[in-house]
Amino acid sequence: MTVETVGNPPPNAEQFRAEVEKQLPDIIASFNQVLQTEYGLKEVRGGGFTLVPSVTTASGLSCDEESCSIDGRR
Repeated sequence: MTVETVGNPPPNAEQFRAEVEKQLPDIIASFNQVLQTEYGLKEVRGGGFTLVPSVTTASGLSCDEESCSIDGRR
């Protein structure tokens, strides 16, 4: 699985991207387990994620089926 960096990433983005990419199969497996055990959703599986900086507030983030935007930037 590959991880795509978009926008204006910070200087450490490449290192972070590589680490997430390495762990992505385990992250998705864990997410799928939560869907099944916590929410009873046995007929669906996670297939992708959008990661945003933790300093981003919910009011500055909007997502649709295609992408996410932080403060109006895609």
